[in-house]
Amino acid sequence: MSGIKYDLEILYVQKLYYFMFLATFSILISAIIVWNFDLHSGLYALAIGLGISYMAMVMKRSFNPPEQKLAAKRMAHVITQDTSPLSISRFASQLYYYFHEPAQAISLLEKFLTSHDPLLCMTLGDILLKEGKARRALYILRDNPYALVDPLLLATQGRILKQIGKVPEATRMFERSLHLAKQNKFPKSGDHWLTQKFLSMGCLASIHHNLAECYISLNDISHAKKHYRAGNLLLLDVSLWRRCSSVHVDSAKNHKNTY
Repeated sequence: MSGIKYDLEILYVQKLYYFMFLATFSILISAIIVWNFDLHSGLYALAIGLGISYMAMVMKRSFNPPEQKLAAKRMAHVITQDTSPLSISRFASQLYYYFHEPAQAISLLEKFLTSHDPLLCMTLGDILLKEGKARRALYILRDNPYALVDPLLLATQGRILKQIGKVPEATRMFERSLHLAKQNKFPKSGDHWLTQKFLSMGCLASIHHNLAECYISLNDISHAKKHYRAGNLLLLDVSLWRRCSSVHVDSAKNHKNTY
């Protein structure tokens, strides 16, 4: 169960909550020091504690998922109480990530695909992409009536198009997704407002970074650097930052020279 590889947006949320958990202890310890000694000592202890908490967050690479039986019990309880597209999407994601059951997850999502819910459709497209079925995923996403107005669907289409080599089209999808995401404050996942805020930051950063990679392929280094910076500014954790390396620049130049 420890080998689960989450998307970077999910990992970012986990890392931020991990930092907040550790920082709470630093605040409590500094408060105790202020109470027993003086303000200066308390602030000094707080600075050290927050620094250690931040470094621990940066160095944290993965998180253990819930125990399998406990996760299954929770899933069964929720799905009997709520069969909304949001719950179905979560259920399918848990089937895929926790239980390594891609066939069951895909089958479940396809069963409810007629709801045309963007989150459900995006979840299916994302799983299909991870399973190497990019063109099937693209067909399903484009068939959704919200395909060109929902930021999540647009971003997922962009990732698929980038993977199959249609970079100019992928770039347009990411640009439109970014524009709509800034207006609509996506994703609306039904989670706590703070979790949604963290997810929104992670998703926007991911779009910026994907756009940067597209612009590198198109030999537009200035726009690539711009989007790398914009994405990095949304990420508190420097270990998730992306940069326009010399390898990328040389690759773009060589790509241009082939024409």
